[in-house]
Amino acid sequence: MDRGLFFPVPVTLPDGSVFCVADVIQVGDFLLHHWPGPDSPTQSRARRACLRFLDGQATPLEVREAFEEAAEEVGILVH
Repeated sequence: MDRGLFFPVPVTLPDGSVFCVADVIQVGDFLLHHWPGPDSPTQSRARRACLRFLDGQATPLEVREAFEEAAEEVGILVH
């Protein structure tokens, strides 16, 4: 299975540690099980990008960009 590897995106977890999300499967898991806030349009866009990747309609880079935008919005993206 193609996991859709990409250059890792560091995000801050609730305990203050940093986790590097490095593929589309990790993005999907993070969005579904570890998201630190209510749903938002950017989070929904990132979820849809994951599904589009699984259907062969999006690239890992598109998923990464959507995830970064959502993570930036909720303040967990590490710069």
